[in-house]
Amino acid sequence: MTEFDEYERRAWQGRAATYERSFALMCAYPAPALLDAAGVGAGDKVLDVGTGPGTVAALACARGAAVTAVDPEESMLDAARRNAPAADVRHGVLPRLDLEDEAFDVVTANFVLNHVGDPVAALGELRRVTRVGGRIAFTVWPYPLPMLQRLWGM
Repeated sequence: MTEFDEYERRAWQGRAATYERSFALMCAYPAPALLDAAGVGAGDKVLDVGTGPGTVAALACARGAAVTAVDPEESMLDAARRNAPAADVRHGVLPRLDLEDEAFDVVTANFVLNHVGDPVAALGELRRVTRVGGRIAFTVWPYPLPMLQRLWGM
């Protein structure tokens, strides 16, 4: 784990309720398009990495997918279990997930890769757990920030 990873763990610890009332609403916006891009449908085995409160996991379950959702933060796992009761919600931390090689048809990561200290290793881990011919879909915060987001820092 890098210093950045340690910082992220501390920053998010116990913050699920606050996150659900704030950034989760914004992060939910691209979730349907993320699942569309990944071609998620009935019967797909889906892994949602960094599930947070389970937004993507719940939407994938609603499409008939068999969903495993992982997150490193316990309060997020509690929220995900509440919001995506059909999903198998587990503790999991990138860049090393305790999951079998090539176990999933689809792997999603909605605004997660920006929150790991070694995004290249994290992406490699997403690939490891995706079956040959499977699909990986993720969203990231842009850099440099778009003009409107730069105004927030002024």
